[in-house]
Amino acid sequence: KVNWDPPHYNTTVISAFKSKRLTNPFPVPGKDPYQLKINTTRVGVCGVKYLDSGRLEYELNTYPSSKALDEAASKAPGRIYLTHTGPCGLCSTLQDLSAYMQYKDMTSPVRKCGFKGFMSQKWAMKCLSNLGLTEPCAKIWFYNTRNTRKECLGTCLRNLNAPYNKPDGSLNDCLQCDEDKSGPVFKKVAARTRRDSGLESAIKRPPESISHVDHYYY
Repeated sequence: KVNWDPPHYNTTVISAFKSKRLTNPFPVPGKDPYQLKINTTRVGVCGVKYLDSGRLEYELNTYPSSKALDEAASKAPGRIYLTHTGPCGLCSTLQDLSAYMQYKDMTSPVRKCGFKGFMSQKWAMKCLSNLGLTEPCAKIWFYNTRNTRKECLGTCLRNLNAPYNKPDGSLNDCLQCDEDKSGPVFKKVAARTRRDSGLESAIKRPPESISHVDHYYY
């Protein structure tokens, strides 16, 4: 099967993931990764490992490949699950997955938070946290919006009310600029994206770019 038809997740699933507790949380980044020369190469896949039979506590681990994760899962039945392709990062938590599930369109609300970032980082962070994102994940989203504003402001203002996709299916010029200028660092640091998580999106993406991942491990 080449094309992936992302499942629709109901409030039961969304609430369940939101209530899980990560035992190896990420620190909130103190420095803007867009100011650092970081290697944006990504290798591996991110897995959830439940630590109790009630599936309340979990840890995140990066496995070198899907095969390695499957082998680990076979030795711990009902405990280890693929949560997204690519290595784990700041937005890999199940709370952040819950937020991504709740908002099929993250672009519009995050953009509103980005505008608040013009005035105050504190306002922007509060706005992003109100979407349900963890603080580390909200911080990389903040840095992403700030970098996109710096690199793509004119293009994005011209495309403020443009549909996300052009008639030929390609991204509008603002989203393409964001993808080119901010995307590689965001994917490396945040790790979880809708495509890598197999989630439906308001932005149309090439079917072959969407990972075949489902989330029935709540």
